[in-house]
Amino acid sequence: MTADASPEELPVLARTRQELTHLLASELAPLRELSLALMRDPAMALRVLQRANAVPHRHFSADVATLEDAAHMLGVEKILRMQSESHVAEEVLDPARLASYRRSAGRAVLAALLALDWAELDRDRFPSEVSLAALLNNLGELFLLAHGDARINRYLQLVEVNHEFPHEAEYVALGESLEALGHALALRWRLPEMVREAMRARNAQHARTLCVMLATQIARDAFSAWRHPMRMRDLRLVAELLDLDPPSLIRRINHVLGAFNPTAVRYGIGSLALLTLERDGWRSAAANAPATPSFCLAPRADDYLACLAALGDCSLPDRAAVFATLLRGLHRGLGLNRAVFAAYCPRRRTLSAEFLVGTDFEPTFNRFSLSLDAGGLFGELLDAPSAIWLNEENQADLLPRIPEAIVELIGDTRFFVMSMWVRGRPIGLLYADRRSASCRLDARGYASFQRLAGQASQCLECLETA
Repeated sequence: MTADASPEELPVLARTRQELTHLLASELAPLRELSLALMRDPAMALRVLQRANAVPHRHFSADVATLEDAAHMLGVEKILRMQSESHVAEEVLDPARLASYRRSAGRAVLAALLALDWAELDRDRFPSEVSLAALLNNLGELFLLAHGDARINRYLQLVEVNHEFPHEAEYVALGESLEALGHALALRWRLPEMVREAMRARNAQHARTLCVMLATQIARDAFSAWRHPMRMRDLRLVAELLDLDPPSLIRRINHVLGAFNPTAVRYGIGSLALLTLERDGWRSAAANAPATPSFCLAPRADDYLACLAALGDCSLPDRAAVFATLLRGLHRGLGLNRAVFAAYCPRRRTLSAEFLVGTDFEPTFNRFSLSLDAGGLFGELLDAPSAIWLNEENQADLLPRIPEAIVELIGDTRFFVMSMWVRGRPIGLLYADRRSASCRLDARGYASFQRLAGQASQCLECLETA
C-alpha cells in the first residue's frame, strides 16, 4: 500500500485553501503566521514538509524539521501553487468519509497544540518539532481515511464509541498496525526523524517522544468527552512528565482547549468539553483500569507457523528482524495482546523495554525499566534459562516476589515470562499477556510461547556466529 503512496493523496480542507490564498496574497507573509496556518491542516503541513525535505540543498545537513524552515525554503510562490493544486477534502470525499477525515484532522491539531504547550513549559529547545510530530502522529489513520479503506470505519467505531484499545481494534478491524503504516509512510516521504521516532512505542522512554504520545492520547480523550476509561492514567503520566499538580495541569489543558474550540467547526465538530477535577481528586491509576474487553484476540495458526518457520531457518537478516518476527508470532500468531522483550544490560544490571507489540497506546508500559537489585522474581529468571506462567495456581506464592511497581505497571497478574539466552549468557526477558483476566491464557499457548522464544534464541546465535 505504501510502495507508491504520495502525500498528495491526503486532501486539504477547504478552509485551509481559503486561508492560505488570503495569507499568501502578500509575498511578505510572516513565516510564523504562515506556519500556524499550515499547522491547522495535517495534509497541507505534510505536503510542505515533505516537499522541503525532498529538495536537494547545501545549507541543511539535517532534516528540515519545522514548518517555518520548510516554508522559508520553499517560498510563498511555491506554497501558493501547491495549495492551489491540492485536492480539497470537501470535494473529493463522500459525506461519511469527510466527517471522519475532518474529525481525525482536528484531533491531530489538538494534539499538536497540547504538545507545543507542554514542550514550551518543559523549555524544549525546539518545541515546534515536538508539535509537528504530534500533528502527524496519526498519519496512518488519515491515510486510510483518505483512501476510503472500508476497514477504518470499523476501527473508529471500536476506538471512539466502544473505547477499545486502538491496537486491539487494529487487530480485529484492520489486520495491520497504524503505527507501522504511519512509520512506513514517514520513511518513504523522508519526514523528519522526530516525526518518525514518535511513532515507535519503544521511544516512550524519551521525554520528547513521550510528550508526543501523550498529547495524542489526551487529544483522543478530549474527543471522547473525557469518557475513556484510561484518561486518568494518561493524565497522571502527563503530570509526572511536566512536574505539575493536578489543578495546574487541568488549567493548562483547558487553556489549550479554549484556543482550539473556536476552530472546531472547521473539523466538523462542536466545542470540546473542558476537563474538571473530579470530586475524589486525583484518583489512582488502579481505579481507572480499562473495562472488561468486548472481545479477546483470536490466535492465528498460519501466522504462528510462518513466524516459527522464519525463525527456524536462520535466514533473517539481523537482530531487529528476529525480534519483529518473534513478537508478530506472539501477537498475531498466539493472540497475546501485549508482548515485550526487555534487554538486559550487565554493566548497569537493568532490564529495559526494547521491542514491543500491542502497547502503542500505553506509554507507561513502554517505559518499562527494572533494576535487578530490586527485580525479585524477574531478576531470578536471569540466573538460569527458565520460564514462568503466572496463573491462579501459583499466584499466592509468586506474586509477592514481583516488585509492586511492576505489578501496578502491567495491571495483570496472569502472564508468560521467560529469560532468553544466547551462547550461554542472558540477553533479556520476554514477557507476554492478554491484558485482561477475562481473556485466559492456557497451557497450549504457554508451550507455543516457549517454543517460539527458543527458536528466536537459536536464530540470534546463528547471527552471532555468521
